[in-house]
Amino acid sequence: MSYYADIAISILILMTLGVSLNLLLGYAGRVSMAHAIFFGIGGFTAARLTLPTVEELGGVATAGLQTGFSWHWVPALLVAVVVAAVAALVISIPAVRLVRGEYLILLTLAFQLVANQLMGVLDKVTGGPYGLSGIPPIQLGSTPLILPEQFIWVMLAAAVVAIVICWGLGESPFGRLLKGIREHESAVASVGKNPVVPELLAFSISAAIAGGVGALAAFYYGSVVPSNYSLTYSIFIVSVVVLGGIGNLSGTVVGAIALGLLEPFLREYVGDEAIPWQTVIYGAALVVMMRLRPEGLLPEGFGPGRLLNWRGRKAPKVVPTEEEALARLSQDAPEVVTEGEAEPIVQVLDLKKSFGGLKAVAGATFELERGKVTALIGPNGAGKTTIFNMICGTLRADEGRVFLRGEDVTGKPAYQLVRKGLARSFQDVRVCQRLTALNNVALGVQNQPGERVSRLVLRPFATRTAEKRVRQKALDCLALLGIADRAHLRVSELSYGDQKLVAIARLLATDCDVLLLDEPTSGVDPASVEKVIDGIARLRTLGHTVCLVEHSVHFVQRLADRAVFLDQGAVIAQGTVDELMNRRELAELYFGT
Repeated sequence: MSYYADIAISILILMTLGVSLNLLLGYAGRVSMAHAIFFGIGGFTAARLTLPTVEELGGVATAGLQTGFSWHWVPALLVAVVVAAVAALVISIPAVRLVRGEYLILLTLAFQLVANQLMGVLDKVTGGPYGLSGIPPIQLGSTPLILPEQFIWVMLAAAVVAIVICWGLGESPFGRLLKGIREHESAVASVGKNPVVPELLAFSISAAIAGGVGALAAFYYGSVVPSNYSLTYSIFIVSVVVLGGIGNLSGTVVGAIALGLLEPFLREYVGDEAIPWQTVIYGAALVVMMRLRPEGLLPEGFGPGRLLNWRGRKAPKVVPTEEEALARLSQDAPEVVTEGEAEPIVQVLDLKKSFGGLKAVAGATFELERGKVTALIGPNGAGKTTIFNMICGTLRADEGRVFLRGEDVTGKPAYQLVRKGLARSFQDVRVCQRLTALNNVALGVQNQPGERVSRLVLRPFATRTAEKRVRQKALDCLALLGIADRAHLRVSELSYGDQKLVAIARLLATDCDVLLLDEPTSGVDPASVEKVIDGIARLRTLGHTVCLVEHSVHFVQRLADRAVFLDQGAVIAQGTVDELMNRRELAELYFGT
């Protein structure tokens, strides 16, 4: 019985580590190759705090039995969690701000290797290559939990707590924000969300759980050894997540059981050659999975909720009409400007930008009138998108200023501009393909309590109520654009034209006064162009100021109240579309081509 309980404990440890890593890898999309180190940091911290003091050992630290502070296991466990979280925060700050993709893998890999080496050489802290031993077990009352049959319940409870925490965060608005960052960080920033803080929290929470598990493992095994926290074990944890399914906690549970049973199964039938065979088998399994089923055994979104068709995958019970959606959205919309009352809301003054010897923008100056649709037009290479990016804070101008309601907002990051009332879309859409249309639009809603971990923990019922309002608003935005009946579908299942509408609906959900649209009909089939035109017309109906970059003359004629003509990075004409079209020199530059 003890043998099987010990195997179950090992699987539960692996399961908890895998679930915590999946919060970072699956939901936030950030790969860490150092998860075993945070596991070890928790173990060494708990060991040092709970080991007996020198005085308790009679003034002598005997060989193989190091000294500590003789803490109770509960505060030691809590400190281990905090220390692991802080260690993750230290490494994640440069990771989040400076590196991405394969460079993040290399950074965490370097941290894993360096930290593991330090564990082996810092004798006074870690006990050197032989580690620390004699760690007191967990004691409940007067009963020490030494036997596997006793400790398995502690580890089971810890695994359940970890799964509940990761599931609660991952399936909350905070998790939705992490998924948005995973797919398009720039798109998340473009709807007013600072991607840095959620990423840092994902790193820290993931490591904190690993540190807590490390402390529990130290109490159970009675020792901590640096070799147990090697790169091999970090890769093993990643394998559990990848095999089970990235972004699916149920898959991680399945992956941990499958890989956790592999070694005892091989020991039973292969004997002493079990360890090398184990490495070969799970390596081969990963290769096969990557070829045949790269999404893992249980892909993201697959599980009990998918089978029951709930949590955002089911169609809305009541689809609001366009009139109902318009009535609700009008409450938060800008005041509609009557004819003759338009005033500048955005002023662009003498913007300049050069790329080496190429002068992309040479002193562009124009205004966006409140409540109007303004089009930036001109031939290819005129500098339209460059100006657009400088207005939105994506690109820093060499010279010139941008004012929003008289406030200088030049060079401010996109998420700060949204909070001041200016948001943008992208030519390449940048919607989150693995999220539903409803969840894509919900990302744009501002001031969501559920996006803050503290509010999720301290006020869960209030955040749940707020989430209902967020989802209703997102549904209204989709309804206004005529696609509320597809709210439950993943964006990858929608046509490209409908994806453009989802992007516009996400902008509408921000409640920004000024909306900048970058080629909203680019790549859209003719039938869907009319839908996009109708959608943008509704933005004007609500009183939003719209600026768009567009090549389609038909589109500009249908929508724009005025146009700004650009050539070689300079504004050469402004006025109504008809006025500009009647000027022969402009027609030769653009309209006649």
